[in-house]
Amino acid sequence: MKHLLAISLVLTIASAPTAAGNTADFDHLDDFIEEVHVATGHPFGTAVAVVKDGEVLYEGYFGFSDIGQETPVTRDTVFYVASATKPFFALNALLLEHEGRLDTRMSLQRMFPGASFAGLGAEVVDIRDLLVHTSGIDNPGMVWATAYSGLHDDVSRRRLVAHSRASDTPRGTFNYSNVGYNILSVWMDDHVGVPWQEQLDEQIFNPLGMERTSARVSEAEGLRWPLAKPYSFASEDPREPLYLAKVDNTMQAAGGILSTAPDLAKFVLAQMPVDSGSAGATLPASVLERSHEVQVQLEDSFLDFQRSGYAWGWYAGDYKNRSMLHHFGGFAGFHAHLSFLPEEGVGLVVLNNDDFLGARVTSLIADYVYGVLLGQQRNVPEMAQRFVELRVDALKFRAWARDHRNEVQGREWHLSLPHSAYAGIYRNDLLGELSINVSSNSTMQVEWGRLSTFATGLPEPDNVRVELVPNSGTAMSFRVDGRRVQALELEGMEFRRVQQ
Repeated sequence: MKHLLAISLVLTIASAPTAAGNTADFDHLDDFIEEVHVATGHPFGTAVAVVKDGEVLYEGYFGFSDIGQETPVTRDTVFYVASATKPFFALNALLLEHEGRLDTRMSLQRMFPGASFAGLGAEVVDIRDLLVHTSGIDNPGMVWATAYSGLHDDVSRRRLVAHSRASDTPRGTFNYSNVGYNILSVWMDDHVGVPWQEQLDEQIFNPLGMERTSARVSEAEGLRWPLAKPYSFASEDPREPLYLAKVDNTMQAAGGILSTAPDLAKFVLAQMPVDSGSAGATLPASVLERSHEVQVQLEDSFLDFQRSGYAWGWYAGDYKNRSMLHHFGGFAGFHAHLSFLPEEGVGLVVLNNDDFLGARVTSLIADYVYGVLLGQQRNVPEMAQRFVELRVDALKFRAWARDHRNEVQGREWHLSLPHSAYAGIYRNDLLGELSINVSSNSTMQVEWGRLSTFATGLPEPDNVRVELVPNSGTAMSFRVDGRRVQALELEGMEFRRVQQ
């Protein structure tokens, strides 16, 4: 109990809001967030920025960027925003087109004239398709290399593009993935002449005065920006940071920005320029308006958020009977939220360094904030009840996660050979080397670039479960010929065994 009270006191100090207007309407929000952190024993960091009519109305900072060191989140804390990168990259492409340096009607085949794209319809798939997730293309190797393993370079990325394949979803049908953005970034790096990271600097970050935003981890570290560490309420010990920290070679065009709540508020404000003196005036209004135009219809939702269409890097849908544009970002240890109601001139930024509880807390934050902004807020007891339900559900989830983890660890192995027979180096010419080390007690460790995990058993013959991405398991299957392991397959990627 003393420990929880100590946390509560620190959270109260760390959450002191700053604002350009009256923050009285958000007082209860501060209390609700703090109570969730204390009740769950998981004081992860949360940064909130609310914008209205061309200015930042409220900022709130809660919890810790480093739980072990009890480092409070502040307005300078930098978070990884994961797929909330997509609106930036898509806008960059539209800005380049506005300048005559890109044509979103250009086909994939014209982009890569020397590549052979069998079965992809590369003559009709265009840049627009790549940006709005209607290309009908799959490329798991590209996604894993650029976002997870980090084993790639200019040459291998171009070769990976040529190994794209048709997905189960035909061209013209929405199928959300990182693939289109990854492919386009390879072409844009060559076509524009500078890496996509520098393009974002030139076209968006610098014009908007986003001084603590970067697409390179090394830049943030070199400037000694305070970086939020990644945590997960789903972990065995939620207070321990996840091992899979981002580095430069795992920052990619579909998910590769570090930023703060105040900086991202500038980006959201830019979407709704109030007048010639507003933040948005630094970017062409016609391009911003175009980026909001829905390109493909869909029927989907995420927690409280309906999704009826996808624009250029933005989901579209109704929220509280208003038109909303939004994009979220989820990755091991992080959840980011960018949203705005263009007709109302209001928007919200929420950043968390937790990948499970953070998303659910954010949904309630949005309910509260937009209710206040629209004059539709639930009364305090109703909102308090939603937060109570979240705390109850969170504790139930912890029990489920513990039982699931025990069940996974207790699964029997169904290998046709002794564990030691699977040890060795496995290679994919485009994706690098994956190693398997087996200890004397048959523990099987799998390592691939930035990724590392211990395998567990599965019911299928010569299959094991690997959790290369924390709290996200997948099957890895071995091809055994007689008494020798020849290869393994992971997410459709094959690695040949080259060394025992």
